[in-house]
Amino acid sequence: MMNTRNRSLIVLPVLIAALLMSCGYVQAAEVEKDYLQRMIELVVEANPTLQSQRNLITEIETVPEPVKGPDLALALKTGGAVVALDGGWERRVVPTGSIELTIPLYSAVKKRKIALDRLTIQKDLAKAWQDYYHLKNSVTSDLLTRVDKITSLKNELDAQEKLLSLLERNLQALTKQVEAGVASPSDLWAISERIMIHETNIRNLSSTEETLKRETAVNLAGDRWPELLKMLTFQTP
Repeated sequence: MMNTRNRSLIVLPVLIAALLMSCGYVQAAEVEKDYLQRMIELVVEANPTLQSQRNLITEIETVPEPVKGPDLALALKTGGAVVALDGGWERRVVPTGSIELTIPLYSAVKKRKIALDRLTIQKDLAKAWQDYYHLKNSVTSDLLTRVDKITSLKNELDAQEKLLSLLERNLQALTKQVEAGVASPSDLWAISERIMIHETNIRNLSSTEETLKRETAVNLAGDRWPELLKMLTFQTP
């Protein structure tokens, strides 16, 4: 009875700890998802190529509709007429003129042109929207690919830093063993060389990560690149 109770007392804290760790992972995943969503929204809004395409769509949408109405034709006729003066004893030529307005009841040519113009505008608008969504998907995919690369560099950098810390602790312990005469001084050179290699790797990885972050921000976020750069700095765990 006592053993069963003791096992229950041991298992319960383990389950609680596992539950707390699971909640922590869920929260971390939600935070990362929120960061990604915010970065996507920023890039879609600020990317110069997408902005230009949205401006084109606006221009097409604001093109006036083809005007429906009758074809009006104005004609000016001029000429001269002979009039008699003073009871017919004298004749004189005077200019005459008239303006004629023609309103045809039906114009198949104009009706066809209006229909073709409207169809052209609709096609241009549909093509512009299609290009926009294609560009949006391309830019978003580029962002996610870059973020994935940055995350990989960050993880590799963390691993290198942890290994370097372990090697430094080993070096300290080995130094004490050499001083105590239980280890060879040559062992210090080997571990010191490994430490220098990892320090170089860390510097290279850090430089590559920072360059990729800045390049991503400048290329994808236009004038708002400082905002994206800040988000890229804090998006990785």
